[in-house]
Amino acid sequence: MTRLEIVNPVARTLEFSVKPAPRLADWRGVTVGLYWNMKAGGDAALDRVEALLAARVPGLRFRRYTGSVGWLMRHCTPEDADRIAAEVQAVVGTTND
Repeated sequence: MTRLEIVNPVARTLEFSVKPAPRLADWRGVTVGLYWNMKAGGDAALDRVEALLAARVPGLRFRRYTGSVGWLMRHCTPEDADRIAAEVQAVVGTTND
């Protein structure tokens, strides 16, 4: 007798979360990292974030970042994240799906 086994093709969900960093108490002398993963429109969103923050907080500095892995979409490696964290006090990142 032939046996037919039906299986669920959906992968099990992997949940991963990271607690947000504490809010900055003082924005004086702060450098903000602007991370773009190269997805369409993310650069325009970061341009707008930079303009709005610069207007609100005089003297704020900005640094632009992309990930080091990938071509059309650039992924942030753990090494990238460590480097960015050492260079800035806050980060704004964009993605688009």
